[in-house]
Amino acid sequence: MFASRRQLRLVDVDLSYSDPGLRIVGENLYVHAPHGEHRGVRLNLLRTPAGYVVAVAGQSSPARHTLSELFQDAEMEITEAALERLRQRYLPLHAAAVARHGAGLLVIGAHDAGKTSLACALARSGATLLSDDIAPVRPSDLTVFPFPRDLILHEGTRRTLGGLPPSPGFKCFGGYRHLPPTTLSTGLPRAVPVCGLLFPRRAEGVRVVPSSKVGPAESARCLLEQCFDLEGVGGVQCSDCATRLARLPAARISFLTMPPMQSNRCGAGLGYQQGSFRSRGRGRPIIRRPDP
Repeated sequence: MFASRRQLRLVDVDLSYSDPGLRIVGENLYVHAPHGEHRGVRLNLLRTPAGYVVAVAGQSSPARHTLSELFQDAEMEITEAALERLRQRYLPLHAAAVARHGAGLLVIGAHDAGKTSLACALARSGATLLSDDIAPVRPSDLTVFPFPRDLILHEGTRRTLGGLPPSPGFKCFGGYRHLPPTTLSTGLPRAVPVCGLLFPRRAEGVRVVPSSKVGPAESARCLLEQCFDLEGVGGVQCSDCATRLARLPAARISFLTMPPMQSNRCGAGLGYQQGSFRSRGRGRPIIRRPDP
């Protein structure tokens, strides 16, 4: 019998455990995803003589010696199962996403560009956090959907934000820890139309550099570089979706750290003021996995 079920976009995941001691790991996987109603991908967390194992579709991961490693393997299996379904109908971007008053902002960048730091600062300023790493965009109408994977917060981001609750020990890795997205966002995550793009970049020796506008050609290049799959929704459809996204207002922001009180400055070039995104004129990513 499966112990619980998670519902992600287009896929349900059934979780089962070989003994009660592993239940706490399963209950902390995509903890704020809705409970599914249909049988889905079966994921078994097992304790074997060789160690902890994740079994999916008759195949097992290498035996692990800690609950932290088991948690990482299980979360990765769920994430990859979700991406496999998403790429058939959506453009899955390596991006954070926030929403406010029915308008969405994509925060797009490579690993360690500052997506999570910026998105969390915007959430602390009143935006609803939809995702910090994977943003599924529907090509037909450029709507971005929530993706309830845990936030992976760097030590510097946690220190800047302050007041965060502790994580279970198996969700802490070196300078990172996992926390549910609702830790920083009180609004109910809902799909919203994308109305602007923000490209963060960490810069040495500066606090915050005022945002500068980004043109459609540069936006399109960055979007295609940060797409998880250029073939899933069809190469032409993917390129068309990126082209239409690239026409939206876009800006680049450079920063070293992002105090929450400065976050509203980040979207100044997009008209992000007092709770709205207002238009003013016009490499393949990897899924982040912290080192244990």
